[in-house]
Amino acid sequence: MRIINVNNCKGETYLSNYLLKIFPNISKGIIFKALRNKDIKLNEKRINKDVLINSNDKIQLYISDNILFSLPKKIDYIYEDENIAIVFKPQGILSNNEGKDISEPTLDDLVKKENPSYIICHRLDRNTAGLIIFAKNTKAYNEILYAFKNNYIEKEYIAYVAYADFKKKENTLNQYIYTDKKNGISKIYNLDNKITKSSLKKITTSYKVLYTNNKYDFAILKILIHNGKTHQIRVVLSSIGHPIIGDSKYGLNQINKKFNKNKQLLFAIKYKFNFNENSYLNYLNKINVLLDENYYINYIGDIYEKVRET
Repeated sequence: MRIINVNNCKGETYLSNYLLKIFPNISKGIIFKALRNKDIKLNEKRINKDVLINSNDKIQLYISDNILFSLPKKIDYIYEDENIAIVFKPQGILSNNEGKDISEPTLDDLVKKENPSYIICHRLDRNTAGLIIFAKNTKAYNEILYAFKNNYIEKEYIAYVAYADFKKKENTLNQYIYTDKKNGISKIYNLDNKITKSSLKKITTSYKVLYTNNKYDFAILKILIHNGKTHQIRVVLSSIGHPIIGDSKYGLNQINKKFNKNKQLLFAIKYKFNFNENSYLNYLNKINVLLDENYYINYIGDIYEKVRET
C-alpha cells in the first residue's frame, strides 16, 4: 500500500488526473480498474469512481509497485564476469536515487535485491533505456569511475530524431553546456555568453546518420559521447534542429504527437572499453557488449514499421 498526501491541489482536480501526474507510467485504464476493484481509498473510505479531490486529502493505493512504476518482471544481465555486470534498464525507471530520499524503486534497488554487493557506476535518464554498468567490488568500481572520467569508455547510443534533412551525414560537435541546478535543464551556449566561462563545460558529441525516412521525415542516428554531461545528447540534438522523438523536455510537442511518443527514443546500446594496459580490467578491451535491438524495439512501435516499409 502507498499513502499519498494531496498538496498543491488547485481548482477542480480529479483523482485520476492527480495520480497520472505522480505516476506517469500508468494509464487511466489502470486507475479505473483499481477503482472498480475498490483498491483505492480516499480519506480512509474505499471509492469506486473518479472523484474530485482537495489539498490535505489522503489517498491510499492498493496497487503494486510493479504496476505503479512499470517495473520490469526480471532484471536482464546482458554481460557478467567476476568484476562487473552490465544490466538493461527499461524506459520509465530511475537508474538510482542520486543520494536523495525517495520512495520510488530504482534499477539500483532492484539489482541490489538480488545482489546486495553490486555498485552502480553511472546513470541514464529516466526515459532513456539501455545498458548500465555495475561493479561487483570496490576495486572494479574505482577503475570504472576513473575510466569514465578519463574517457576510456566509449559510449554509443541510438537515437530516433525529427527531420531527415541532414546537411552532414556524419559530424563531431564541440560545444559548451550549462546545466541549471535549480530546474535541471541544460542549454548549449557560446563562450561569449553572459554565463561565466567557469560555469560552462566543454562537450564533444559525434553522430552518424544510419537511416533517413523522407516520407515521415525522421532519421536514425548513431551517437558517440566523448564526455558525459546532464542531458548531453538530448540538448545537443535539439540545438542542431533534430530533437529526439518523444523528448518532452528538449523536443517538440507537435513531433511527439505526430509519432505518438511521450518518452525519448534514445537507447544506450554499447560500451567499448579502452583501459590502460596496467589496469586489471584491461581484459574488457577485447569484449564487445552490444544490446540486441529486441530490447528496445517495442518502445519504437509503429516507427519501426515505417522503417520496415522501406
